[in-house]
Amino acid sequence: MKNILKFLVFIFVTLLPGSCSKDNLDPVPKTSISDLTAFDTKDRIVGQVNGLYDRMKNGQYRGGRFLIYNDIRANDFDNMLANGVTGYQTWQNNVTESTNEVNGLWSAVYAAVNGINVFIEGLDASRLDPVKAAAITEAEYQQYKGEALTLRALCYFDLLQLYAKPFNMGAGANLGVPLRLKANKSSADNDLARSTVAEVYTQILADLNAAEPTVALTNGTAILNTTRVHRNTVIALKTRVLLHMNNFSAVVTEGNKIVPATAPFTATSGVANALEADIATVFSSPWITNESVLSMPMVATDAPGTQNGLGYYYSPAANTNPEYSLITTGILNNAEWVAGDTRRNLLTTSSGKTWLNKFRVALFIDYVPVIRYSEVLLNLAEAESRAAGSVTARSIELLNAVRGRANGGTYVAGDFADLTAFLDKIMLERNIEFLGEGIRNMDIMRTVSTVPGKSSINPVPSTSPNYIWSIPLAEVLANKLIVQQL
Repeated sequence: MKNILKFLVFIFVTLLPGSCSKDNLDPVPKTSISDLTAFDTKDRIVGQVNGLYDRMKNGQYRGGRFLIYNDIRANDFDNMLANGVTGYQTWQNNVTESTNEVNGLWSAVYAAVNGINVFIEGLDASRLDPVKAAAITEAEYQQYKGEALTLRALCYFDLLQLYAKPFNMGAGANLGVPLRLKANKSSADNDLARSTVAEVYTQILADLNAAEPTVALTNGTAILNTTRVHRNTVIALKTRVLLHMNNFSAVVTEGNKIVPATAPFTATSGVANALEADIATVFSSPWITNESVLSMPMVATDAPGTQNGLGYYYSPAANTNPEYSLITTGILNNAEWVAGDTRRNLLTTSSGKTWLNKFRVALFIDYVPVIRYSEVLLNLAEAESRAAGSVTARSIELLNAVRGRANGGTYVAGDFADLTAFLDKIMLERNIEFLGEGIRNMDIMRTVSTVPGKSSINPVPSTSPNYIWSIPLAEVLANKLIVQQL
């Protein structure tokens, strides 16, 4: 029995980002680039930057499962196969510290964080060596570091969404996650206590604020403006982060940097981000649009993996036996999602069920959205009205831009009895607009709302232990300073 326990501990420790396995720590494989020469040339540095994005789009993380978990927790999807490998316990809202998805997501995100920290430390050190420093310009150094900081901020924001209570419970005083800002190079680095939620958010904003003035206004090509961080990406992500902190005036300040005062709402700085005339364009090959502020690209030789891809879970066009159909009691049959809404064209019917068809390529190479310009507009609409304490004309106009693009309908001030009624419409619009994009659970959590029940699954109130995920068993075994949320 003791030998079995020792073996399990070994397995768990080797899965951690703090493991002493050097192969898991390098931003590129040891067989490709030596640690001593990784920053000798621009090509090698750019290769490492690309490697950071590759970690982010791991199928266990931003390549699929992070979005999936944040959608199937709520009440829009019905589980078809009761497959424990593909999120069944998450759908049931009864995960534990040993559940596959709890451990797999944590490991993937912290692997990305560690790769980022390794890169930042190496990049900074290379600037102290005159020979290595000559490989790239100061502007390129700032750009690459800014991209890394932005990705690290996204990692920590994502971890908070499942493993910690929302900021709006206790104003961030609850336990967050271990805030690893230095590279883990051996198991001796494993022990680190959890920072508070507020401390993690402070670091997220510090990374984004540091990145904003250093990254390029534009990356020069449409594909790079979709798949690599630029100035608008950082600002867009800040509107999301600040909205989760209920810092509505700050959301307005950030949003106004890239959203004009009146329609048409095309970004006023950097990349000309704007709504596509037809939302279907966003989810069609080649997936490169001005609405896509940041997406994770996929190709057949570097796809997220069969049981990770979004299409595998949701679409019979991509998988003959998909895992999750749309549940009849969720957003699917909401009377306000009218029949003529073009977003219903992103649904399909098969075997008597309705399925989400946004991600429908059989090889699972659809680009995976991280943030779209439509979210920035809705973030700003909500924040401006909350900051004002009333429904503003511009908030209505921003909401109408997203809603009207899909169904041609527009609201007027008289349609809202009060601010609460307006905010309800915002939440409805977000549920429709971002179905299957990993936003639904985050909206539930940031407003400290009850996770709705579905089928035989009971609702989960914010007071329930199941409202958030446990810290994974792998981390508990390897990190002596970790504790579960009380």
